[in-house]
Amino acid sequence: MNLVLSLLPILIVLVLLFIFKRSAVEAGVAACVTASVVSLTSRSFSLNGSQLLDAGIQGMLTTSVVVYVLIFGILLFHLMNEAGAIQTIAAFVAQATHHPTRQVLLLAVAFSPLLESASGFGLAMIVIAPILISLGFDRFKATLISLISLTAVPWGALATGTVIGANLADYPLQRLGTGSAILSVPTFFYFACLMVLVSGGFSALRKHFFEVLLVSSLLSGGIWFFNSFVSVELAGVFGAFVALAVELLFIRWSQRRPIDLSQKLETATGEIETRLSIFQAMSAYMLLIALLLVSRLVPSIAQYLSRTGVLHFPTYHFKLPLLYSPGFYLFLVCIFSIFAFKLSLPTVQKSIKQSLKQLRPVLLSTLGFVVMSQIMAEAGMTQLLSSSAALFFGPVLLYLSPVIGGLGGFLTGSNTGSNAMFIRLQLQTAQHLQMSPDLFAYAQNTSSSHLIMACPSRVLLAASIGGIPEQENQLLRTITFIGLGTVVLLILGILAAQWF
Repeated sequence: MNLVLSLLPILIVLVLLFIFKRSAVEAGVAACVTASVVSLTSRSFSLNGSQLLDAGIQGMLTTSVVVYVLIFGILLFHLMNEAGAIQTIAAFVAQATHHPTRQVLLLAVAFSPLLESASGFGLAMIVIAPILISLGFDRFKATLISLISLTAVPWGALATGTVIGANLADYPLQRLGTGSAILSVPTFFYFACLMVLVSGGFSALRKHFFEVLLVSSLLSGGIWFFNSFVSVELAGVFGAFVALAVELLFIRWSQRRPIDLSQKLETATGEIETRLSIFQAMSAYMLLIALLLVSRLVPSIAQYLSRTGVLHFPTYHFKLPLLYSPGFYLFLVCIFSIFAFKLSLPTVQKSIKQSLKQLRPVLLSTLGFVVMSQIMAEAGMTQLLSSSAALFFGPVLLYLSPVIGGLGGFLTGSNTGSNAMFIRLQLQTAQHLQMSPDLFAYAQNTSSSHLIMACPSRVLLAASIGGIPEQENQLLRTITFIGLGTVVLLILGILAAQWF
C-alpha cells in the first residue's frame, strides 16, 4: 500500500498527460496537491504543516533559478525578433548557399542549437520552420526538421534544466554537463543524418555525408569541450557557434567564392531585404558570450561576483548569486539590445508581454513538478520508490533509465520538469544498487531533453506554425518514432560506457 501511495503523484501526472490530454500546468499542480495530501494523511509518510510548508518554499526557491534565466532569455529573443536581428541572421545563413542540404546543415544543425541554447523554450523551432518553408521546403518536411533541430535542449536557456537537475540531485553540475555531452555524441550525428534524409533523401546523405559528420562532430565536440573546460551554461552556445562558423568556411571554400553579406533572403514570394548588418544582428549574442566568458574565466571576477549580491536562505540550503547567474547577463544584454536596436517603448512593452505570456505555463508546470519532487523526498516517498525499484529490477534498471527520463520529457515537454520528477529517484536507485550514479544522471538528463521534440504539445505548436494542422497526427507518429530511436541509442551508449 505504501508503494502505491508513493507512486500516486507520478501516476496522476501520467494519467492526466497521457490519457486525459491535460496540460503540463494542470498535471504539475495536481501532482503537487496529491503529494501534499498523501504526505499529510498517511502514517508512513506523515509530514506536519510546517514541514510541508518548508518543502513548498524549497521548491519555489529552486524554481526561481529557472525563472531568473528563462524570463530574460525569452525576452532577448523577442527583442531581437522585433528588431529584425533574428531575420537578419537567418537571411545570412540562408543566403550563404542555395543548396537545400547545406541550408539544412546551417539552419537546423548549427543555427537552431544556437537559438535554443541562448533562449530555450523551443523558440528555435518557431524561427526555423517558417524560414525553411520560405526557402521552398515542403511544409511537412520543414516542420519535421524544425522539431528534430531541437538537439541541444540539455543546454537550452543556458542549461537551466541541467542546472536544476544538478541542484535537485546534489550532483556536480560540470560532471552532469560533460557526461550528458559525451552520451549525446551519437544522437547529434543521428539527428543531423535524419534532417538531411528528410530534406533530400539517401542521395543527399551520401553526397554530403562528410559535411554531416563534420558539422555534427563539431557541435558535439564543441559542447563537450566547453562543458569540460569553460562553463556548462555556455557550452551549447559555443558548440553551435563553432559548428556554424566552420560550416560557413567549408561552404565558402567549396563554392570558391565569398559569402554574400547583403542579407537578402530569397523566398518563394520574392526577396526580403533586412535593415541590419550581420555584425549588428549578432552583437547581442557576442556581448552575452563575452560577459559570460569574463565572469567564468577570470578568477578574481568570478569570486567577486559569486560572493556579491547573493540571495541566501541558510534554512533551506539555498543560494542564488544574482550577479553570477546567467540571468543577470541576459538582463544586461536585453538592456543593450533595446538601445542598440533603437526599439521604441511600445515595442519593448509588446516584447515583455509576449515573454510573460510564454513564461507563465513553464513557470507553473515547473513549480508544480519541483514542489512535488521536494515533498516526495522530504516524506520518504522517493526513497521507498528507489529501494523498491532496485529490489524489483536490479542492475537492469540502468538500461531502463533512458526510458524513464524520456517518458518525463515526452509528457512534460520540459527537461526541467522531467528532472524534477525523476532525477532524485534515478540517483537514489543507483545508491540502493550500490552502483555509480553517473550513468543514471547522464541518461536521465539526455533522454528527458532529446524526447522533448516528441512532446504532444510541442508537436501541436509545430503543426500550427508550419500551417499543417491536418497532419498533426502523422507528425506526432513520425517524431515519436524518431524519439524512440534516440532512446535505443542512449541505451547502446550506456552499454558501451560500461564495456569500456
